[in-house]
Amino acid sequence: NALDNSEHGIPNLESQISESPALFVQAVALAYKRSDNGEDPAEWRIENLEQRQSVASAAHRLLSQIKKIPGTTENGTVVAATLATWLAEVRKLCREYARANIGDHCLGELLAKAPEGENGIWPCEAVCEVMEGIASPEFSRGFTMRVHNSRGVHVRREGGEQERELASKYRAWAERLHFDYPYVGQVLEGIATSYEREAGWQDSEAMVAKRLRY
Repeated sequence: NALDNSEHGIPNLESQISESPALFVQAVALAYKRSDNGEDPAEWRIENLEQRQSVASAAHRLLSQIKKIPGTTENGTVVAATLATWLAEVRKLCREYARANIGDHCLGELLAKAPEGENGIWPCEAVCEVMEGIASPEFSRGFTMRVHNSRGVHVRREGGEQERELASKYRAWAERLHFDYPYVGQVLEGIATSYEREAGWQDSEAMVAKRLRY
């Protein structure tokens, strides 16, 4: 099974996935159940419950570890047309296999790993272009979730200063993208707003902690 590959197998699998939309859809199908009562192809069905659970968690891991955006050339630029073709095929297959929403969610998470553009705006232009073509609520949920999760462990300064810095970074990108890519601008604006909410929460926490100290 391609999904049983070790960490070292990931780059190889990434290349296969960026060539093959069907492989990405298979990972989504093994990680998440259908949204209807239909049947998956026989080769995707695993009768043994324990085996099914371990394959599902391997598929989850794979989906979260993919970093390469399909359509990325040797020099690291993303070709919008190649990416758009790949995405269209993934979304068509996800609809066929009753996984349209979770498919969009996973695609949102993947595209949140896009590189910055040469103009210093994130995400790069090719990714902005294809995101406008998708513009689904589930996609933006996946994208936003990945942005928040990719922050990783960070040293906590008192109050919400770090979150305010992040909010202003995302808002600056949102403002530069609003005109050409309204959907992307809106998604980034939402991320900025959520960091502002978090900043307010951290400020309150800091004030409470301060009162408790004195």
